[in-house]
Amino acid sequence: MRKYSIVAITNEWDIFRRRYRSLFSELIKFDNIEYILFVETPLTFFSFLRFVLGRMNRRDKERWKRVLREGVVGREGKIFIITPIVPFPFLSLKGLLQFNILWLNKFQVYVISYLKKKLQLRDIILWINHPYFSANLVNQIPKKLFCYDLCEDYNEKEKYKASIVARLLKKNDDYLTKNADIMFVSNEKLFQDRFSRNPNLFIVPNGVHLDFFRGTHLLINEPTDLEHLPRPRLIYVGNISPIYMDLGILQWIDKTHPEWSLVIIGPVHGRKFRKALKNINTVYLMGVKSHEEYIAYMRFSDVAIIPHLTSPWVMSGDSLKKYHFLASGKPIVSTEIAGIENFRDVVFIGKDQNDFVRKVELALNETKEQRERRAKAQYEIIAEHTWQKRAERIYNLMMAQLQS
Repeated sequence: MRKYSIVAITNEWDIFRRRYRSLFSELIKFDNIEYILFVETPLTFFSFLRFVLGRMNRRDKERWKRVLREGVVGREGKIFIITPIVPFPFLSLKGLLQFNILWLNKFQVYVISYLKKKLQLRDIILWINHPYFSANLVNQIPKKLFCYDLCEDYNEKEKYKASIVARLLKKNDDYLTKNADIMFVSNEKLFQDRFSRNPNLFIVPNGVHLDFFRGTHLLINEPTDLEHLPRPRLIYVGNISPIYMDLGILQWIDKTHPEWSLVIIGPVHGRKFRKALKNINTVYLMGVKSHEEYIAYMRFSDVAIIPHLTSPWVMSGDSLKKYHFLASGKPIVSTEIAGIENFRDVVFIGKDQNDFVRKVELALNETKEQRERRAKAQYEIIAEHTWQKRAERIYNLMMAQLQS
């Protein structure tokens, strides 16, 4: 049997629920996938100062702890986690940006070459899943197959489309799209946008770790900081940012149903946005929680909500929340985000602020029979959207491409 190793230029390893770690944790289980070199997005020397001063977000704090404990190359079984460190933040300053990218690329090539020699790796599958600073690596790493996995349109995220970073991102994305031997995207919009540039393109949406949601939460106690909050409780879990969340919906809920509790879990981005959220009486910011804690909060809430904007950036992705919420068995009320129409039979979809509130009311007023029937349907549907099934599809597509 021919053995392959995957070199993945990707995102942070420590985010358990995200696409990157989930897929590779499944792909490594195939017999002819020998090793995975998981190259994270970089930390910076500047961020280390924030770490020392205790002014760092939880995610990067945990990454620095791991690097200080294990070095820039960590290991979990057959997966090696490589954490580059660059001098400066990635700002739209041409000289600093170019220096950072040069440093980053040399670091990545050196560590990958070192591990390739040490582990005696032969056939490499190069996997890139973000276009920021990785295009230069395509021609520097010998490979049998080049995969580009795009789960969001990063061109839509950049606030200033004329900035150096935005122009570089667009250039890299175009190059990676055109030159990938095989490309995966997370939704129909990305497929339609890029099919003309790479016909060897396949839709592979996000998924869920179903076993982690089923059964385990039944033994979990109610979190102490949740006990005093009145019910019904509406819960949102994820990035809390003005580029994602429709603040107007939360304000309208507060105005029309001040007796409800809005339980918000995750990192809040932006001081002004945090202040605006704190001005909503029914909002309770619970901070960042572990995946195990998050399940407990879900267990003791009543309705899961996805009050997302329908901006080009949000509509270019495939929200993980809908898969997690479906697996939880809770009733779900969402705005009309990308891909939600596929679950219309089991998700309440609000077309505007008023309709969103009406749908929450319907969810809260389900009879026992309706609730049991909907929860059963959710479980049956979500069973077809596991990370195991996503990885099987990707593996089969990659092997077919390698043998063609």
